[in-house]
Amino acid sequence: MPMKILDRKLRKKRTLVFVDLEGTGYSHEMIEIGAYLTTLNEDGTIKKVHAPFKRYVLAHNRIGHFVENMTGISEQLLKKEGRPFAEVLRDFRKYVGKHWEDALFVTFGNHDMVIFHRSLEENPDASEIIVKYITRNDFDFSAFLAPYVQDLNGNPLSLANYLKVFQVPFEGKAHDALADAYNLMDLYKAVLDRPDILAEEYGKTLTHYHHAPLPVSKIIKKLTSGEAVNPEEWDIAVAETFK
Repeated sequence: MPMKILDRKLRKKRTLVFVDLEGTGYSHEMIEIGAYLTTLNEDGTIKKVHAPFKRYVLAHNRIGHFVENMTGISEQLLKKEGRPFAEVLRDFRKYVGKHWEDALFVTFGNHDMVIFHRSLEENPDASEIIVKYITRNDFDFSAFLAPYVQDLNGNPLSLANYLKVFQVPFEGKAHDALADAYNLMDLYKAVLDRPDILAEEYGKTLTHYHHAPLPVSKIIKKLTSGEAVNPEEWDIAVAETFK
């Protein structure tokens, strides 16, 4: 079995599609999508990684200089290689194929869902059914990690910094949709491979957490009942979160 906190998020699904999108600077229309379709073992580990999916997407509005400089995607590139959003959405549905009903779409942050919906608004010929299905089955991995791994101000980390925490090198160029999807997949693997790091980071987070998570509650209950608590019991309480 996968760790309990992850098992609840997986909802018994055995297909994860790691997705990253790039969008225009102001209208937030999709200009690139990259994805890796994976199937899982019973313990949540990745069993198979399928061939990747990547498309450039035509937008109705300008990309914007900031996004163009950040992603390397130009208006000329989209004119040459971009396809209409409705077509790309159909292609993506075909890519997931027989795994569609069993899939969770793993993203990092909530902006990808914004891009899907803004693109749908600009392209009424595109499938609303597909976009709504992806939204209902979105698994924001940043939101999953944020309660356990934070900076000293209680903020979630970037994808690159989460990878550093789990001692995984960032592959490729940031803000390339396919590279970011690949690195997100690597982060998922690392979290499963290194529950010890997750527990250690959670221990750090608890020192500046504003609420009382389960390990803290357990220790408080022991203390208020007159029981002595030693450092080893605290380590066990934190580690049990990830069993």
